[in-house]
Amino acid sequence: MLIKKPAHEVRLVVLLAVFLFGGCGSIVHESPIPSEAFRYDSAGIIYLDTRVPPSQKMTFGMGLGSITLETVSVADGKLTFLYTPETEGGYTVYECVVPISEEPVTFKVAPDHSPGETSFDLQKCKVIRSGNLLWE
Repeated sequence: MLIKKPAHEVRLVVLLAVFLFGGCGSIVHESPIPSEAFRYDSAGIIYLDTRVPPSQKMTFGMGLGSITLETVSVADGKLTFLYTPETEGGYTVYECVVPISEEPVTFKVAPDHSPGETSFDLQKCKVIRSGNLLWE
């Protein structure tokens, strides 16, 4: 018994075969450089891809405040960025330096929707300024 497939299914199979066997060119084994430096997932983690060149900036709003990330410069295989956690108006701007890596830098959002843990040692970052947005 011969089963006849709809025309759109046949075209899909042909296009897939052309892509896989004829039209994909050389395959590069390096990781592609992403087009955006920042990503936020549903588990409450913000990712900073250190491979994306500066200058990039994004603010992530949360229930009690925000986290602002801004990439500043790259030198000697390291990324310098500004990390600004803010909770109920109070903020601190940190200047941090991390190695450029395929592993992103992460910032967790705490269960109460405030800035939480980081994947890097925050004590090694330089405090640029701090204050309160409500009093400035």
